[in-house]
Amino acid sequence: MPRPTRAELDAEIVEAAAELFTTQGYRGTSVQEIADRVGYSKTGLLHRFPSKERLLAATLIGPLTEFAALRATWSALPDGPERHRRASADLVDLALRHRSPLALLFNSGLPVLPGALAGVEGMGDLGDHRTETLAAFADADDLAGTIRAQLAVTGLVSTVAARQDVPDDVLRTPLLHAFRAACGISAHAVPNEGSAC
Repeated sequence: MPRPTRAELDAEIVEAAAELFTTQGYRGTSVQEIADRVGYSKTGLLHRFPSKERLLAATLIGPLTEFAALRATWSALPDGPERHRRASADLVDLALRHRSPLALLFNSGLPVLPGALAGVEGMGDLGDHRTETLAAFADADDLAGTIRAQLAVTGLVSTVAARQDVPDDVLRTPLLHAFRAACGISAHAVPNEGSAC
């Protein structure tokens, strides 16, 4: 059997860290627990990832990079119903692809994330991620719309994190309908959106 590559070993560590951070919270998870989960010594794990903050960043960098690319796509679209429908479908699909890591942004880890990730290359400002996401669903000066969007985004991420046992293809349509209803987005079909509402 071939020996795992460095990338495969790192991916195994990151996956274990993401699972533990999601189930126990960032503060409630120790580096030793992560090392034990993957069969490494704490020293060996810290050689690959020098701190718990780096492990947290590694669990989030992929989804956040994809998230930033989607937001750039949304901001290039004219504001209005088509943009809202496109952004809602994209966000639901992103949440389903990255259930555990995205749950960290909105659940128990949220208060520690800005401090834990400050200065970690590639992470940017998490406040910007939230602000720019909400802007895809409501104007900045529309307080009621922004509140609806914030509740919808938080609910979306919490729901996909809590419904790990429900397959994506079963969860997607009702989730998209509920998200759009919460945001006040019309459910008219959008070209190239597949079977979504």
